[in-house]
Amino acid sequence: MEVKANLISKIGKSTEESWVLEGVRQMTFFIGPNNSGKSRELRSLFKDNYSNWVFDLEILPVSELSKQISQYLRSNNSTGFDLFGFMNKGKLSDFLKENLSKVNDINGLIADSYKGSLYNPTRSSSVDESGFYKAMLNLIQNISNAEQIEDLISLYKPSNWSKIYIPTLRGLRHVAELDIFEQRTKLDYFSNMNQNECEVFTGHNLYKDLTEHLLGSFDKRQKVRDYENYLSENFFFGRDISLVPMLDKHVVYVKEGDDEDRPIYDLGDGIQSIILLTYKVFMAEKPTIFFIEEPEHFLHAGLQRTLIETFAKHKEHLFFMTTHSNHFLDLVQERDDISIQQVSRVNGESIVQASLDYGELLNELGVRASSVLLANCSIWVEGVTDKLYLRAYLNKYIEELEDEDKKSKLKSYHENLHFVFTEYQGSNITHWDFSDDVENDGNETPAKRLNRNILLIADADIEGKGERVESLRKALSEAFYLLEYKEIENYIPFDILIDTAKARWDTFKLRTGSNIDRFENMKEELFKSNKYGIGEVLERYVDKADGLERKFYSDKSGTIKDKVKFCHTAISLMNESDDWKLTPELTSLCETVWDFIESHNQ
Repeated sequence: MEVKANLISKIGKSTEESWVLEGVRQMTFFIGPNNSGKSRELRSLFKDNYSNWVFDLEILPVSELSKQISQYLRSNNSTGFDLFGFMNKGKLSDFLKENLSKVNDINGLIADSYKGSLYNPTRSSSVDESGFYKAMLNLIQNISNAEQIEDLISLYKPSNWSKIYIPTLRGLRHVAELDIFEQRTKLDYFSNMNQNECEVFTGHNLYKDLTEHLLGSFDKRQKVRDYENYLSENFFFGRDISLVPMLDKHVVYVKEGDDEDRPIYDLGDGIQSIILLTYKVFMAEKPTIFFIEEPEHFLHAGLQRTLIETFAKHKEHLFFMTTHSNHFLDLVQERDDISIQQVSRVNGESIVQASLDYGELLNELGVRASSVLLANCSIWVEGVTDKLYLRAYLNKYIEELEDEDKKSKLKSYHENLHFVFTEYQGSNITHWDFSDDVENDGNETPAKRLNRNILLIADADIEGKGERVESLRKALSEAFYLLEYKEIENYIPFDILIDTAKARWDTFKLRTGSNIDRFENMKEELFKSNKYGIGEVLERYVDKADGLERKFYSDKSGTIKDKVKFCHTAISLMNESDDWKLTPELTSLCETVWDFIESHNQ
């Protein structure tokens, strides 16, 4: 069983009455005004004794387990505990109901349940407790349908995790023989900690750590090789990269292809920062919690996205970060592995609260469309789902390429740096002027004032809206791409589309008496339409209960209901499987987009 940090939803201390953090994801950002206490909260978490920490898991929330166990004990089927003469089922059921909100993990729940169930709390034995523990594990497994409960408990025990702190005092320049950045950080913030448990990585020890790995076991050497491949694919256009600790200079050198070795501090500031922030992630021997102060330092918007995508691939690690970057916050709308904790100062005390209002956060930070202004070209799409699908298809296109040189080149183009997606929100396209006249005096906003290099992708149903298509073709020429089908959802590969529809069916309410058995009879050609959205097509094949008028898949226009949820499900299925392929139509679309990106990044 592998650790997946994104399953952790709450973090708390067993000694406290409320959770320290709720709404946790694999990557959690602390944001707030200056002097709100973001870094203090980060350091406080790092300094905590993990023996008191507990994780609540999204797949097995303790409060829900307590509720279900309590209901089970009140039923007539709860025979599994009748053999225990030392316990009172009714007492245990009441205890669980009264402690639904208690900060706990599964181990703690079982231990507390044992104490709360005893007829006589002063009389207890290890034999009784062991039998009770096994019975509770079996019950939890039956209730949750989860496998390997004991492994789950062990893997998500915080004391089994390592922790590393990366402060703002960091860099790959060798400024002194001793790591003065580490010394300063520990002296200021962590002087009372056990120094063996206080790993602060500033970049100074990269040389020493790299040397130990290269002279260590095969597994350690392989970690370095994997890391070099990562750097090659993402930042050096696929050229071979070697990290070399020069013995006589005590500096790490980088060899790129056939070029001469050069010191790592000769690389660009952005690449140096990426190396400093990701090196330990690749080298970690076990699940690790990383605490990082303001990771955006020296990182362009595109590299900030690359950093997050890198962290996300290491699913076994948990990341807590402070930030002032709106680019990181932009990613919250697109991903389910990022959360925001808003830190504010109230009566001299820092308050941390999981934030659900994304728009409010952006207003607070005074966000501008900086990505659009800085990227070399922009791809205009109708909405957020168009962007998410297109991003998945562009990545798949790279995977399917047989030309290794071309593949390496395309991998080195980063969103928000070499290109950016802009959402024009459907009918709002009428508010934009895509001509070369950036100083027009009309009512439309000149789009090319933001970015002169624009590729606009429009749904087929735009054709029925007056002279819009003709005016866009005139303004953009070959940089206007009209989809052949009604909308981007019609292009979803058939098997993925059907599997997504089935997965969404399981989430619908009021479906009793209805079924989707006829989905098995559907043909791919049904969705290749410039008239009908996939929601309308799917709806035709739902057999509904008598008198049921609700629509499960289609909205009024025939497009899919809950577009964003459907999109996230589809992309999740794409990411989980290597069996699907781009259709010829999608390949053609991806070629157009990548050609456009290449042409403006020569």
